[in-house]
Amino acid sequence: MKRKTCAALALLLLLTGCGAVNSADTESVDAATEEAASVSTAEAEASGSDVTLESVTKEAAAEASDSAAAAESAAPEEPASAASAEVTLEDAKAAALAHAGVEADAASFTQARLHRGGTAYEIEFTTTDGEYEYELSAESGELLSYQWEVQGKDAATGTVPDNLDSAKALALSHAGVAADAASFQKEKLDDGVYELEFTTANGEYEYEISRETGVILEYEWKVQGSSAAAADSGASDADQTASAAVTAGQAESIALEAAGLAEGDTKYLHSYVEWRHDAPYAWCVEFGVKNTEYVYLIDLEDGSVLEQYVESH
Repeated sequence: MKRKTCAALALLLLLTGCGAVNSADTESVDAATEEAASVSTAEAEASGSDVTLESVTKEAAAEASDSAAAAESAAPEEPASAASAEVTLEDAKAAALAHAGVEADAASFTQARLHRGGTAYEIEFTTTDGEYEYELSAESGELLSYQWEVQGKDAATGTVPDNLDSAKALALSHAGVAADAASFQKEKLDDGVYELEFTTANGEYEYEISRETGVILEYEWKVQGSSAAAADSGASDADQTASAAVTAGQAESIALEAAGLAEGDTKYLHSYVEWRHDAPYAWCVEFGVKNTEYVYLIDLEDGSVLEQYVESH
C-alpha cells in the first residue's frame, strides 16, 4: 500500500514541479491526490493513527509546492539585456557641435537619436546661417559622416584681393581647403564682386567676395565627408575628385536637359557630390523654376539620371 501511495505522490510532484499542469492534467493530479489520501487514511485506520483525508491532502499539496519552488530556483536566469551605447547622446551632440565650431546656445537640434540598430547617433541641427547633419559611432564617438549647408554674410578676411588668384586663395583659406584639392568651376569678377565656385571630393563651395574690401559677402557650403573612409583609403581629395568622370557642370547640363529647361530659366542652380555609405554616390543637382523645385541625382561615371524629384508649391 505504501508503494501505491508514493507512486501517486510522485505523479503529483512530477506534474506540479515541471509546470506541466493544464486543465486536463489537473483532474489527474486531483485524482492522484485523493487516491493517495484514501490509501493513507486506510493505512492510518488500520494502524490506529488519527489521520484525516484533509491532513493527508494538505501534506501532499505542501510537498508539491516545495517541489515547484525548488524547480523555479533551479531554472536558468534570463539573459542580460544588450549593453547600452558607451557614448551618450549628449556626448554625441557635443562632439558634433565641436566639429562644426558651433556654440551650444547657437544651435537648434532637429534630430538627435540612435539609428543603424543602435550602432550610430544621427545628429541634425540648425543655426542662423545653415544646417548641419552628423553621424557618430555610438561605441567610440568617432565621426562617421557629416554634411553642412551653410550660408554667411559679412565675413571679413583682412585682405583686399586685387585679382582672381588672390580671391581664390581667400576663399580656399576660409573653407580650409588646400589648393590642390579644389577644382574651380566658376571664377569671375562681376560688378566689383568675385564669384567663385569650386568642388572637392566632399562637396561644393560657392563664394562672393568684395574686390574693394576683401569682405566675403556670401558663401555657401554643401559638404559631406567621412573621416573613417579617408583614413582607410589613404586617397587625397584631389585623387577622389579626379576619379569622377562627370564634372559638376556636365551634371547640371544633364539634369536641365532631362527637365526640358535651360539654365537661364532657373532662379538658382546648385550641384554637389552626395555621399552614401561613406562613399561618393552621385552628383546632386538642385534648381528652381518659378514655383517648382527640381532635384536630380546624376551618376558620377556615366552621367545617367539615377533619381529625380519635382515639387511644386
